[in-house]
Amino acid sequence: MWYGGDMNFARILGFLLWAGCLGAVTPQEESFLKVWNVHVRSGTDHRAFIEACQPVMQKASTLGEWLPAVKTLAAWHLYAMGDLSDAERIFESALFKGKASTSTARFADIQAKRWLTRFDAARVNKALRSYYVTHVEYPATLAPVLTDVKSRQLPRVDRFGDAWIYRLEEFSKIKGLANQRFALYSQTLGREGTSLKTFSRRAYGEGLEATILGVKPGRPVLVDFEAVRDGKRERGISGEGAKALNGIRLVKLATDGSFALMIDSSGDFWILAKRARR
Repeated sequence: MWYGGDMNFARILGFLLWAGCLGAVTPQEESFLKVWNVHVRSGTDHRAFIEACQPVMQKASTLGEWLPAVKTLAAWHLYAMGDLSDAERIFESALFKGKASTSTARFADIQAKRWLTRFDAARVNKALRSYYVTHVEYPATLAPVLTDVKSRQLPRVDRFGDAWIYRLEEFSKIKGLANQRFALYSQTLGREGTSLKTFSRRAYGEGLEATILGVKPGRPVLVDFEAVRDGKRERGISGEGAKALNGIRLVKLATDGSFALMIDSSGDFWILAKRARR
């Protein structure tokens, strides 16, 4: 809805034409919205969400192009409940070998790569600590760990195809201890973004909100929305997949304009923006 103290006739007319121009909500969009509502209601009851969305995910036509977003959402819930193997499997299913055909699939692919990179980094970290148990120090490079016969399955690059950034570090207050501390992270995710500890106690999409204020039909459709990140509010207009506003990017608008799928600028969490009430 377009609104404000200085609303003019053109905006009022645009609002009146809104519903007719955008069309009716599709069955796939209704299914996605139901899944999202379960996600919100379930909170930390991750098993309840998985049980509720499994029947929906089993038939691709039920969700259509919204399916990749639901896959990554389900994978996150599996990770949050400690089921890393199934979480990895579902994230893997959201990856695209070629070029993704829709914005939802493209951003789901990015999100899956980010979380899978964290899982991979955790495995390399574990191998480094096993190396330490034997040698009482960490290696100067990753080569001894990655080439170890017991570590054949360790990923040599992150999910974006870049080599791991690895280096030995000194303690800030204790001097004279060599090879007793290391840093390992992805070039794309950065040091903090690579560690699962950064997300271990964080609620899904914590501090991220968005509201649709108005829609301007056309090619492309433009959405006027308010983005909230950690209490900071910002309003702007954007199209699907365009530049992020206040760290939130529009991914997919529902056919009737009643809600939109959005994602944080890093690509880790989905956000659902609903149309503001008149």
